[in-house]
Amino acid sequence: MIDILRSAPEDLRRSITKGNITMSVIGLGWMGLPTACLLAEAGAKVIGVDTNARVVQKLSEENTHLEEPGLERLVKRHMRTGRLKTTTSAEEAASQSDVIIIVVPTLIDQSKRPDYSAVENACKEISKGIRKGSLVIFESTSGPGVTERIVTAILEKRSGLKAGEDFGLAYSPIRAMAGRTLTDLETYNRVVGAINKKSLEATCAILSTTTKGELIRVRDIKTAEAVKLFEAIYRDVNIGLANEFATFCETAGIDYVESMAAANTQPYSHLHVPGVGVGGHCLAVYPHMLLDEARSQDVKLRIVKTSRSTNEEMPKHVMSLVASGLRSSRKSVRRSKVTVLGISYRPNVKEIRFSPSLELISLLRRRGARVTVHDPKFSCDEISRLGHDAEPTLKKAVEKADCVIIAVAHDEFRRIDARELVALMGRSPVIVDCTHLIDPAQAERCGAVYRGVGRGLWTK
Repeated sequence: MIDILRSAPEDLRRSITKGNITMSVIGLGWMGLPTACLLAEAGAKVIGVDTNARVVQKLSEENTHLEEPGLERLVKRHMRTGRLKTTTSAEEAASQSDVIIIVVPTLIDQSKRPDYSAVENACKEISKGIRKGSLVIFESTSGPGVTERIVTAILEKRSGLKAGEDFGLAYSPIRAMAGRTLTDLETYNRVVGAINKKSLEATCAILSTTTKGELIRVRDIKTAEAVKLFEAIYRDVNIGLANEFATFCETAGIDYVESMAAANTQPYSHLHVPGVGVGGHCLAVYPHMLLDEARSQDVKLRIVKTSRSTNEEMPKHVMSLVASGLRSSRKSVRRSKVTVLGISYRPNVKEIRFSPSLELISLLRRRGARVTVHDPKFSCDEISRLGHDAEPTLKKAVEKADCVIIAVAHDEFRRIDARELVALMGRSPVIVDCTHLIDPAQAERCGAVYRGVGRGLWTK
């Protein structure tokens, strides 16, 4: 065992490459498993921990439970060499580790309040095995103050050790996106905040073995926690602004797409693209974490709250476009065959967490529509298990449809030809384009009623 806090940074880096440091990664999800693999790639001995026994078993068989480019290759390599091992016991892993990295999910509950129960449970187990001289790096996204209020408090109370004295503690949020996690982890800059200078330098030394990006040291843990939320919410607010502009354009008879392109020729304008909504584990969750911390301090974050509400309402807005288009075709939503193209939360990934497409499908069903789903990233069986009627091909999915909604801009959908689409659909077809992949004028020349998010010239 190595005393991490008493080791020089260059000695830590050397020890990792020689395989003399053992690290635990608690949580083997979208970010935890890639983190574990990159640490093993750097030379460390890594113990991956997950409470899901099926995940641990699958990894022990050299198979991954995540579809992430390059990940399966690393899992196979390091499970075979023994650099990566897996277990369900965080206590056992912590007792054998010099460094413990926590990457468990942080969620929101049905009331949209933060749920840090996975963090609490992980810390309770880690505290049974943590030893003097080790370093804990918390990487799960959290509200400013959560590391101190939950991680530090539980570890100190249950272990009898003192953070900053007996063990090191740092916070470094992960900046990565599903579908390109390994690339992002290896190249993005990392923000690091710590309880003291020794913890800060040790953490930077460890992270430097897995990333070519800059290590940005901030004054404390709370600042690092805020940075992660601020950068995510910046995007959510800007998408909310774009969605608000788009709904205005629809009423005013303006094409937002044209307006956006023209406005963005001004160097300080960076208008975003509107759509069916904002999904994924980041933007749909993190604003609520900051709002919760603000409430506890009696601070009103009006822009953050309004933007989140705007984005959460977009599936309802698209539902109104569907109803409008069908009325123009002298049809009602009830009993119409509506095909939804895309259930992923964003293009070109197989991930549905907080996907606005799922909310849209629910709204369509409540209005009595017969909904068919097609997404090239998912098999028919996978979509059926989610409770939706599915078709294996785009052609089959849109046949005789009264309305087709292009919800996600997968590369496969970029090849859609308006003439071929209309020819396959039923009488007086309606196209609702949330992705701006279809030329509105061409769609209408082919005999379709067109509706698009922000496409005001074609919504009357």
